[in-house]
Amino acid sequence: MTTMKISVRKARESFSEIINKVAMTGERIVITSKNKPKVAIVSLKDMESLEDKSLKQARRLAHLERLITIRHRLAKKGVVSDSLATLRRIREERTDQLSSSD
Repeated sequence: MTTMKISVRKARESFSEIINKVAMTGERIVITSKNKPKVAIVSLKDMESLEDKSLKQARRLAHLERLITIRHRLAKKGVVSDSLATLRRIREERTDQLSSSD
């Protein structure tokens, strides 16, 4: 995907054309002021994709925070969980089940 840079002045002069170009081609436009990026115009599809990625990342972080909180609570109660060992055991049991059913 290409990105085009244009000045604020040029963007003001051809705003309608810029909007149509982004909508039709998906090209990203960076509008600059004094040769410094100020804002980007992206297609609706790109924006939705960015929002989806951001939302997924926020959900992952929230889940991670919950897991950390649970681990701390368990540790305070003296419960120590070795999830890696548990996952290995479950994987080995599942592998044994699959190989014995062949």
